[in-house]
Amino acid sequence: MTNGDIPSEDSSHEHISCPNCNVVYRIPRTEQALRITCRHCQTVFYKNLPRPNKNKRNKYLYSAIAIALTIAIVLIIQFSKKNTPSSNKSTLPTTDKTPQAGNSTFESAISSNWITISYSDLVDGSILTHSGEPVSKVVRKIPDYDDNLKGLVQQYLEPYSVLCQDALLSTSEPDTLPLVNIISYYPTGSEQPAWASLFREGHFQLYFNSNLIRLFLKGSNPLQSFDKYHSIVRLAIQDVINRYRNSIKKLELYVFNNDYSSMELRLNTIPAIYAVSDLDLSTKRKPLDLASIESFLNEGVILEAVEVDGNNDLFFYGRKSSGQSLAHSPISLSDIAVVYRSVFHYGYNAPYISLDKHEDNRFAKVNFGGLLENTHVGHVVLEADKLFKTLSTGIDPNTHEILKSRISKVVPGFLTEDEHSLLEDEIEGHSQIRYWFYPDSIGTVTDGSIGVVLTHQFLADVERMDVKVSVSNATRRTIDHLNQHYGDYENAENTYKELSTVGRIMALVNWMKGMNVNDRIELDDFLSVPLPAFTTPQRTKKMLAVSAIAYPKDSPPTTGDVQSDSRVFYLSNLLDRYSANTSDERFLEIASHSVNDISNLASPRVSALNSRIEMYEPLIRSNEPTIASLERQIEQRKYSLDRSNEYEVDSYNTLIDRYNNLIATQKSYVNTYNSAVEELKEIAVKTRHITSIGGGIDLSPKEFKLISRDESSPQIRELNGIRNIMRTVGKVARYGDWVRSNAVDKAPRVNMLPKTVWTSSRTTNGIIKYSYHSNSGDIASTTILPNGKEWESMISVNGSRDRIKLSKGPNFLYINHTQFKQEYVGRISADGKRIVFSK
Repeated sequence: MTNGDIPSEDSSHEHISCPNCNVVYRIPRTEQALRITCRHCQTVFYKNLPRPNKNKRNKYLYSAIAIALTIAIVLIIQFSKKNTPSSNKSTLPTTDKTPQAGNSTFESAISSNWITISYSDLVDGSILTHSGEPVSKVVRKIPDYDDNLKGLVQQYLEPYSVLCQDALLSTSEPDTLPLVNIISYYPTGSEQPAWASLFREGHFQLYFNSNLIRLFLKGSNPLQSFDKYHSIVRLAIQDVINRYRNSIKKLELYVFNNDYSSMELRLNTIPAIYAVSDLDLSTKRKPLDLASIESFLNEGVILEAVEVDGNNDLFFYGRKSSGQSLAHSPISLSDIAVVYRSVFHYGYNAPYISLDKHEDNRFAKVNFGGLLENTHVGHVVLEADKLFKTLSTGIDPNTHEILKSRISKVVPGFLTEDEHSLLEDEIEGHSQIRYWFYPDSIGTVTDGSIGVVLTHQFLADVERMDVKVSVSNATRRTIDHLNQHYGDYENAENTYKELSTVGRIMALVNWMKGMNVNDRIELDDFLSVPLPAFTTPQRTKKMLAVSAIAYPKDSPPTTGDVQSDSRVFYLSNLLDRYSANTSDERFLEIASHSVNDISNLASPRVSALNSRIEMYEPLIRSNEPTIASLERQIEQRKYSLDRSNEYEVDSYNTLIDRYNNLIATQKSYVNTYNSAVEELKEIAVKTRHITSIGGGIDLSPKEFKLISRDESSPQIRELNGIRNIMRTVGKVARYGDWVRSNAVDKAPRVNMLPKTVWTSSRTTNGIIKYSYHSNSGDIASTTILPNGKEWESMISVNGSRDRIKLSKGPNFLYINHTQFKQEYVGRISADGKRIVFSK
């Protein structure tokens, strides 16, 4: 239909034109937003964008229902047979009757908007989780257990929400300019705002181009979901809007749910649509002064307390101190942001770090909870956990150097677990004890407005399980010594000092959570803080080692003997020679046979005896032919000797003297050799084999010590005594060695997305193709076949690549995303309500 063909309008309908090709469509009159796809040129445009009242939240709920109903009807009636080419006929039923809320027609319209996306065939069910069970087994248990079990598979299943965008495109024509996933600009390990990991793990999805923002949130009602996650997603939205200034006009909001037990997504394909100019992206609560907190931390402080005053302003307190670091970098605002994210936004997967069973048995898998991976905090807790290997063997887990002598100089009475075991009667064998640090001693005291760190030390223990684990005296002594002398260990190993800093930060952030500070202050502003580029390993090589000592059988070793004479041998380099499924038992055999003559290496005394044997044995053997030759000569000369011949007599006597001297020497050699052999027989050798040292650090907020309320505590009295006499200097306040942040400039950080400028071209030679190239080398394209039954969208941005292809004939959807490593195919059901993806 052309502009000249517009019929007369009735009171219930109007006619609008496609802004690109001017084809006219008849639509119902409405004040709600309509998303319309032109069947002629595939342009997506909107009619009557809503301008919601920012202060009337209840109105949003009714608007959402009206939007869903209106768009559902528009999709049914907007293209008549008269105005639409036969090749593009709608498969939806046609009706002009608007369903009303409360009747069956209304319920049918709402349910018809949802599609199911099955991704179970894409999941590698053999991946081992933190529990040691594979993903497939954990998923089968989920319906019968509480939500804690979902934490084991969250990191493996949550990312499949990226399929929502793919599935959505299968229900409509593609956007001519493909939308970029915002995470494309924040690859793993790169510098990125703290909110990025929440999007990368799949709790939210955001796509954008220069015209549109498309947002996917969990829930069933778009407006309720936007209200629930507003404080988080507003940060990403603001960054996109800031990038494009006034270019972006609209935001589409879709809701979805991810059912772990069935490994299915449920997506509502009808969005709530907002004009960007009408979005309320301001904070609902009092904003943070991030700049002041950053200046406070830059002073170099030991964190001591946090305060929320009557004006709902947040202040951090600390004492001036040098050398406070995390991952060898000064503590910063980003570290606070990481801990805040791990405590307030961990989903099902509470913060922890653990070295667990790996699919490749030569390694231990590094598992993180609370999105601590690739952060300074995550590095510290991992390194602290790895130091359990040092406590067990004395070997540095990274450099493989022997550290026990260095630690002994700083930590009085330090013995490794192996050294403790070598003092025990029963020490043969190997150890697989899992050490853990627990936070149940870390806590704060409060008067209601100030929270002060009381204790910040994690306590070591063996892994706490449903079934009590019995441990050896050596293990218990090692753990107790660490807990009782933790300050000395901090001086010996900076990682322990950094772990204490993590304890302080977590104590204060947990205080904020326990006191519901987020109801008064916009703590999610922390999520806008940029995190430095950093990566943590996904696995670490197992520890394969042998500790040994040699001592006289009748004289068991003393502590001094163990400290001076025991030896430890690092053998993990041998693991590379064997397959991934080699058992620990086999590794033990390898360790035992790989140390050639442990007796020779285990003790200086044994080494000296063996050296003596090795020296005298060849001497004795070399003398034996000479002695035999002399004996023959003497025997021969004895019968032919002319005793009247003085010369012959002297020669004979010389031969006898030479023989006697050699015999004496040989006897000495033999006696020395025999003595060494006999003494060596009396030497006992004790060995201890280590195949792995696993464990972890529990950081779950639920495990920290309960907040103590005591207005008269010395710590509270001290803070109350100085808080009103501190003087502001720049962005902080001071009193003596105390420093406090202020609360003046309050705004989240703006993270700059790359200023990508796209240039476009369109070709039509039976096939419509839109091509785009950016100034930074990124490319994008949308290709549409003439019959409209096949199209393809491809975008490559910042090294990531996303390709989507729809074939309507066989009803197949082909996708290839960088994170998937291969192409997957989605089989779309005849009614379009279910898509089953497979490899």
